[in-house]
Amino acid sequence: MSSLPARALEQVVRPADLVRSFILRLFGPRLAPLYRARASRVALVGVTTIAISLVLTMVAPLWLLALGPVILGVPHLLADLRYLVAREGLHRRWPVVLGIGIPLAAVSYHPSVTVGIFAVFGAALVARGSLVRKTAILVGAAAVFSIARRVGFVADVFFAHAHNLVAFGLWIAIARKNAGARWFVVVAFAVASAFVLVFGPTVVDRLGGLRGTQPTFDVFNLATTVAPDVTSSLALALLLFFAFAQSVHYAIWLRFVPEDAREREAPRPFASSVRAILAELGLPVVAIALASSLFIAGWAVLDLAAARLGYLRLAIFHGHLELAVAALLFCEGRLFGAVAAVRTTLVASPSR
Repeated sequence: MSSLPARALEQVVRPADLVRSFILRLFGPRLAPLYRARASRVALVGVTTIAISLVLTMVAPLWLLALGPVILGVPHLLADLRYLVAREGLHRRWPVVLGIGIPLAAVSYHPSVTVGIFAVFGAALVARGSLVRKTAILVGAAAVFSIARRVGFVADVFFAHAHNLVAFGLWIAIARKNAGARWFVVVAFAVASAFVLVFGPTVVDRLGGLRGTQPTFDVFNLATTVAPDVTSSLALALLLFFAFAQSVHYAIWLRFVPEDAREREAPRPFASSVRAILAELGLPVVAIALASSLFIAGWAVLDLAAARLGYLRLAIFHGHLELAVAALLFCEGRLFGAVAAVRTTLVASPSR
């Protein structure tokens, strides 16, 4: 990738590579075990990320809810497209593009589980798999559609929480290189989640994490979007869990999945990562993502609450995309073998 825009992007991340080189020279011998061993690095980074997310949830949950999507939202969407679509070659299969893409476009106009579930229907219908697997997905999707129609908005609230956990399921399914490290992170997340749900409201109240809110970004208004028709204490607990799980959700797509999907054991320089992303997604997609990130960031400076809502409208499709791709991989018997496909793709590509 030698185009002028590509070289410009590499220059943008060059200072980060200089800092990285300085740290490696300064602490090289001490960092060597973590730098060279992927499993140890995943475990340490995973537990550290969960601990930081837990602390931020207890100290400043509203800032976490507001700034997380604004800063990390678009990059995590790009990771979705990279690892679920580009790496699996789904963008080159027109039946898949239409079968999943049309419902995803529809859900952007009418955000509802009853619409988004048709992406799963489409995935099952166009998948190259056994009739038994496809039937299982179709029956399950039909059951979800029936329940969602019956309970209405409650289904959308449930999906909002569940989609934060889908990344864990996909990571567990496709990242089989570091089973021990992966499950260590999962257990840490489960323990932290239990703490948030049981003790979170009390801790946040004592730490004053809900003070100083603005009328346009009020905790109780936010709670109604993720926990309607429940007591105020339970609503707050669910809001805090959403903030925590969303933060970890971003980390999975931006840190853990890339760790396992990368062929080389050690992390690569930032410039190399830029070249790899451009090679896989293409300059137009990366440019749109970069422009979207800058636009949302500028919007946030003027109106943080509106910018957050704007991003959420933009990203409404991605939870349904994750489920649809998971259903497709399951139908094709590739859900637990995607890492092997990633390895093949990486070895075959001279750009990586």
